[in-house]
Amino acid sequence: MEQIGLIARIVDCAAEIDQGRKWLDTEGLEATGRTSYRNGLAYAMDVFLEAHFQAAKDLASLILSEKAFITQELQFCDPSDTQTSNSLTQAIQGLDDALLALEAVDSASAYYVADMTFPHRSKYRVKGMPKDSFHIACISHRTRIGNIIRSPGINLAEKKLLAQRTANLTVAQAAYLDKQKTALAAYIIK
Repeated sequence: MEQIGLIARIVDCAAEIDQGRKWLDTEGLEATGRTSYRNGLAYAMDVFLEAHFQAAKDLASLILSEKAFITQELQFCDPSDTQTSNSLTQAIQGLDDALLALEAVDSASAYYVADMTFPHRSKYRVKGMPKDSFHIACISHRTRIGNIIRSPGINLAEKKLLAQRTANLTVAQAAYLDKQKTALAAYIIK
């Protein structure tokens, strides 16, 4: 999966969804808005499914696709909507931290040293591995999306896209857990 192409497609579908939402509320453009909105959701679903199926091979692209989507949402967000802006900004920062953790886990010796800095009590672990910024970003963002899914008034197509994004975060966390286990396997005393 080519990251630049994936991100460009994410930007395109987010823009189409946003334009559709705006036109849905514009007299005379409702039908065009509905088409744009539905096409954007379908396009986004295809792209997020592609990222989902490639997660084991290209975890960074999955995280970057989510980051690109919420970055677009932030750009389209009304500046007076500070709660949403703050939430999206925190999500972007969390995903940036997750990408740094992904870089670190690819260096087994460096990650072993990082592991020693994490408490070994269960609340700081995910299946025995450090509950680092990657896990925290996935958990936090999954919660954020879950809150959106429970909001009334969201149509089923958008809820399906939100559910796919949640599934992507779950698969990302599982793939990352495998990377952690691989990175630390050489250092685990048997």
